Amino acid sequence: MRNDARLLVIADRPMVEAVGRALPSCEIVPADNPLAGIWQAGQGRFDGVLISYSAGRDGNSSALRNLRELAPDARIVLACAPADEPAARRAVQNGADDYVLEPLSRDDIEAAFQLPSLRLDRIESAAPAGPSVHEIQGLGEIMKDLSQGPQRTLERLTELVRDAFEADGALAKIDDLAASAGEIDRPVVEEAIMRGGERVGRIVLGSRRRGHYSAGEIARLADYARLIDAIMQQIRDREHWRHMAWTDDLSGLRNRRYLEKRLRELVRESRERRMRLTVFLLDIDDFKSYNDRFGHATGDGLIREIGKLLQRCSRERDVVARYGGDEFAVIFWDAEPPRVAGSQHPTDTLQLAERFCAVIRSHEFECLGPAAPGPVTISGGLASFPWDGKTADELIKAADEALIETKRRGKNGITLAGEATCLTSDDPLDEREADDDEDE
Repeated sequence: MRNDARLLVIADRPMVEAVGRALPSCEIVPADNPLAGIWQAGQGRFDGVLISYSAGRDGNSSALRNLRELAPDARIVLACAPADEPAARRAVQNGADDYVLEPLSRDDIEAAFQLPSLRLDRIESAAPAGPSVHEIQGLGEIMKDLSQGPQRTLERLTELVRDAFEADGALAKIDDLAASAGEIDRPVVEEAIMRGGERVGRIVLGSRRRGHYSAGEIARLADYARLIDAIMQQIRDREHWRHMAWTDDLSGLRNRRYLEKRLRELVRESRERRMRLTVFLLDIDDFKSYNDRFGHATGDGLIREIGKLLQRCSRERDVVARYGGDEFAVIFWDAEPPRVAGSQHPTDTLQLAERFCAVIRSHEFECLGPAAPGPVTISGGLASFPWDGKTADELIKAADEALIETKRRGKNGITLAGEATCLTSDDPLDEREADDDEDE
């Protein structure tokens, strides 16, 4: 637009005067309401039109359409109070070229009308900008820590968006996740997150700390929407393949690789926080006989059903895994101290292990049906940190030796690592508890 542009200003007298002071080289033609402005637009050519939102609140949509028809080459700008910014954004979608916020400033008016007198620093700030160094660094840090998971990553991305757009607050929703940063007193800008032509989420920005959002920034927000979707899909793909790598195909439980990794982590944590940690290693008594009598498909079914029973009996924080063949492992852990200093085998862990034996023994296995030769039983060994082992390998070895001792003594029971006796399923639990109380 020319430096001496002819502008039609549809507003009250104070705003007309403010525009005149801001643009002294332009010819200002005033109109105090939209109807008068439409009449003026039909009388001559204008390079630009500034219309106050409050001057025609009830008829802005029709006024914009009429002005666009009468002055097709003019740049139409809406002026509004900050509280009306969402309506101004809708007006841009309905025919306006831009909007400015009150109170009007020379920089904002020059930028909106794209006048050649625009100062160099203003031109640079109004031009569509790429990501800043801060944004690139922040995104790099987020990409390095995708292992934090989808929720935490979305929270960090939302914080990055808020800072990048200098917004008071930002909200991001995608699939079943949501995150927010700062406070949104009113939504000003919203960008849909699309995937395969379907809307799967959105980004919402609150008020901008300085000025208003430019068209270039809105375009950049669309880039962020695509970026967030790509990153979240990458995280879910990583989690899927990690889950597959740590899952036993037959039982659906965690596999040996995951168990050993998690056990090493928990041993370190137990050493630092003085947590209780016990490894329960168990296998199915006479498993080969089930394969020989009923076939390997039935043996596989038996492993799957026992895996489900072990999960059902376990606490949420415990780790249940198929260790190999017909052998399973459970890691019991919690941060509470032992009942008595030096106590090697907390009663609650032993009770949980005994519950496994009882539930499996009383269960009617579908895979065996009415031809079941009798109750299915298991043998197990318990080893506790740090008394039976100070490393993951030592605990597994101690639990395995206790399991072998159970087999040697007749199966169908549990042996505590370092104990001379095997606690079989025939041992009454209350008598063992009484013995514990006497020892204490």
